[in-house]
Amino acid sequence: MAVITVYREPGAMGKEVSARVAGHLGYCLVDRARLVQLSGEVDLDEARLIKVEEAISGRGAEIDAETEGYARLFEDLIAQLAEEQDLVVLERGAQGLFRNRPGTLHVRFIAPRKFRISQVKEREGLTGRKAISLIRAGERQRARYLRLLHHLDASEPTLYDLTLRMDRLSIEQACGLIVTAAREMGISQTPREKIVENIVSQPLQKRSGARYVNAAESEFARFLSFYHIPFQYEPRTFPLETDPDGRTIEAFTPDFYLPDQDLYIELTTLKQSLVTRKNRKVRKLRRLYPEVNIRIFYQRDFYALMAKYGLLSEMVSDER
Repeated sequence: MAVITVYREPGAMGKEVSARVAGHLGYCLVDRARLVQLSGEVDLDEARLIKVEEAISGRGAEIDAETEGYARLFEDLIAQLAEEQDLVVLERGAQGLFRNRPGTLHVRFIAPRKFRISQVKEREGLTGRKAISLIRAGERQRARYLRLLHHLDASEPTLYDLTLRMDRLSIEQACGLIVTAAREMGISQTPREKIVENIVSQPLQKRSGARYVNAAESEFARFLSFYHIPFQYEPRTFPLETDPDGRTIEAFTPDFYLPDQDLYIELTTLKQSLVTRKNRKVRKLRRLYPEVNIRIFYQRDFYALMAKYGLLSEMVSDER
């Protein structure tokens, strides 16, 4: 598995080159359109992505907890995609998310401002003033993603393995340099777990004294305990299907039960295959046991809850 991250100055043709690289190597290009698609798969709409982008594009020194929560959620979408595919990732602080990871190549596209203004004017059909405004907004947003989520300066040269000055290179030349670097570095030979280790919440190995299946369950239990919310962990298994002899062949055990609310909670990750399977089981449980009150708690709900109580930064620090 491999990940190529791309940080581009607006107008430096980074997206065009990245698309060529992804096609040449057979990697998945994670651009804005792909992120919108991923968001839809976990029931987030484009409006939420736009809201996050607008908030991060602002001039304030900080962002609110909700925006931070969703920004980190989008990072998790990218990290989980990296478990399954080779990626070329445009911006989103990816050089911070995958910093110093084996199996990665970090590329930066730069060019003089005059060149970039000319490129944006031609591509977008804008006046010089509007092109300058668009470039400034893009520079601010991309730098703030990295600074606010990873406390890194986007201009720091050691964040990048390869810096390409695009007023001196053609798209084909830049593509060739990246493909050559990726192959010479052998990034595609890296085991998947080395790239995503400690980025995505991974199932814990069974060991003595381990109570919870994964880090999300452990963190949720810690949250409930901290706020003195009574709960039980996996207290009941519901048979969903039996064979002709009455033996259970499918069952479902919700993660948590909150007795004060008479509510079962099932936590789920962002991985679409797991979300789909759990949704199906919950629908089946509701049909067979209409008296049971159950809710699927998606990772976006988990992040929103942590952000609401000011625990998000602590949680992320513990995970990474």
